[in-house]
Amino acid sequence: MLVAGAVHTGPMSDVVRLRRPPPDFRRAVVTEVALRTPRLATITLTGPELVGFEVDEPAASLRLLLPRGGVGTSLEVPEWDGNEFRFADGARPPIRTLTPLAVDAAVGSVEVDVVLHGEGALSTWAAAQPVGDQVAVSGPGRGYEVDPDAERFLVVGDESALPAIGQLLGVLPQHAHIDVIVEVGDTAARIDLPAHPGADVRWCDLGADDAPGSAMLREVEGLSTPDGVRVWAAGEAAGVQRLRNLLSKERGLPRSQTVIRGYWKHGRTGAG
Repeated sequence: MLVAGAVHTGPMSDVVRLRRPPPDFRRAVVTEVALRTPRLATITLTGPELVGFEVDEPAASLRLLLPRGGVGTSLEVPEWDGNEFRFADGARPPIRTLTPLAVDAAVGSVEVDVVLHGEGALSTWAAAQPVGDQVAVSGPGRGYEVDPDAERFLVVGDESALPAIGQLLGVLPQHAHIDVIVEVGDTAARIDLPAHPGADVRWCDLGADDAPGSAMLREVEGLSTPDGVRVWAAGEAAGVQRLRNLLSKERGLPRSQTVIRGYWKHGRTGAG
């Protein structure tokens, strides 16, 4: 293992790159599960360890640790190994990254929205109405720093980005024009987003044979991206990578004007 301050003389393949450890996990209990749509559930987490959990920026993130054995099982908290969280037996824990909503740092509660897409550890757990389950929260992760002087924004995402998109529409400058593009796998996923006087919201449906991100990419291809536009986008990792290539490589938007995040990976349904 490479130690800070030491001189490494072996081959570079021997170097272990250590990552900064994330915030400690805070235990919590699921106290409510409410359906916003047939494909979106709001889950309320509460507990004394969430007192002081504060979020200062919109579109921030948190890590949610689920019970390893599924609904109704005890919570096992993994250890940070210098690169990622692992259980003592080496297995990856069921951790998912979500957008914190309705945070009450004084009471010790936070809400998260979960997409019910019918597969995967998080979706299966949330669909089972896990009231009473113990979970744990780590975070918050960095949110979006809004440029108050920007005249135009492009906000793009799939269903997993809906909570963050709603937050952004509540804080982006009132004078700005905002193109909002949301990709959904089913029309039942459409929700009422916060009103904004300059927002043009476009919902696009993902076809049965489309790769995730394809529908929103087609919409962006049909839009102009003038100098000075600020971009926030999130969704399936490969899909938003194609969007990043379009905006940065093909259209030359400076990276400093874009925040593009991969929220999930298509085909990953396991614990990690």
